[in-house]
Amino acid sequence: MSETATRQLAGALDAVARTEDKVHAYKHLLEREAQATANAADANPESSPIFGWPFAVKEVFDVAGVATSGGSQAYKDRIATSDATVVARLRSAGGTLVGTQIAHELTCGFDQPPTRNPWNLACYPGGSSAGAGVSVAVGSARFALGTDAAGSVRIPAAMTGTTGLKPTWGLISLHGVMRQASATSIDHVGIIARSAEEIAQILSVLSPPDPWDAATLQARPFQDESPQNRDRIAVLGPATLKALADVHPLDPDIEAAFSAACDVFRQEGSEIIECELPTLTKAIDAIVTLFSAELAPANATTLVERRDSFSPAVADMIETGLAIPADQLSKAIRIRSQLRREISAAFAAANTHFLLTPTTPRAAMSLADFDPSKELGTLIPFTCGFNLSGNPAISLPCGQTRDGLPIGLQIVSRHYMEPALLDLAHLFQRRTKWHEARPSI
Repeated sequence: MSETATRQLAGALDAVARTEDKVHAYKHLLEREAQATANAADANPESSPIFGWPFAVKEVFDVAGVATSGGSQAYKDRIATSDATVVARLRSAGGTLVGTQIAHELTCGFDQPPTRNPWNLACYPGGSSAGAGVSVAVGSARFALGTDAAGSVRIPAAMTGTTGLKPTWGLISLHGVMRQASATSIDHVGIIARSAEEIAQILSVLSPPDPWDAATLQARPFQDESPQNRDRIAVLGPATLKALADVHPLDPDIEAAFSAACDVFRQEGSEIIECELPTLTKAIDAIVTLFSAELAPANATTLVERRDSFSPAVADMIETGLAIPADQLSKAIRIRSQLRREISAAFAAANTHFLLTPTTPRAAMSLADFDPSKELGTLIPFTCGFNLSGNPAISLPCGQTRDGLPIGLQIVSRHYMEPALLDLAHLFQRRTKWHEARPSI
């Protein structure tokens, strides 16, 4: 163990003192509790890969005795009575919980919380798990947990220059994630840290099956295997890219950074081959339908009792979700099934385990010019399809724009291939230094 828990916590709290009044990552700072935890850990040190690591969680994870509102005034008095499974596991492994982090209301992405991007305070920090990316970027947490239903872990990672994993659906327990802020068939618990190497250590603590979440009990065919087939790596073909560009054109800086990232793998001996995923272009409409349909029932009673406690956009979304026609929902489910088959077939046809894409088509944009309620879909064309399919996907820093804003590379793999995915991501980070860059704040 290189550092005591108290020394690691002191570093995180120093970063809080220096940056929090500017970036606003945290909803509830638990400094006194964290200090007591760190002192106790040092008195009885654990043999754990994450011993003493200061961490934070999005304010949708239950933390015993702490208000967990999911960013909504409608649930401001909701006090958790026990820890979410992931929080309990991290504490048991010697992690120190620094606090809970600001979220968009019910993770919908319609509002604009006070969280700011440390690379440029006037720019968007990345979505409903933005606090996770921001805190890791500035060092006020060694790592953080978020939830990802369309890209809300990978997009903040891309926009804050951090590394963010959305694992295979069902790999990490959702038990203790606020149901009113979760669409359970597409939501994933995700991890943001500095590097893929750190994420692998955190994942080892979080990934064992949880009897409180049946999804974690299903078979995991690749879980204990790390296929090293890097000879061929796929990228999206021109037809798919052209269709996705209709959602938002690829920024030239992102296109250049993605091309350079592909060259890194070529230099390692990988052949980059193209594959088409035509159904990926239908994913945005399907994800919006499923998100609304799954979130709405959990909030229906509260909407009747306290409608004015929700923002108008979220209240409207709940109402819309409760009234989604059966044929629209059936279509979204068919698209999910079709996309999952299509991705599996593309991996098999290309004889590869991996797919590279940009994480986002645009870098962090000016908050003054961005209306999330209207433009949220422009951020998710490369990410949301893999929430539908459940494939694991990781975002890595792979460059910067001419204005010095981070750019993300997404790597997707077959289901339950996190060891191989993280190995490939670690290879990229050994060959590049983008993940070591720090904002000047």
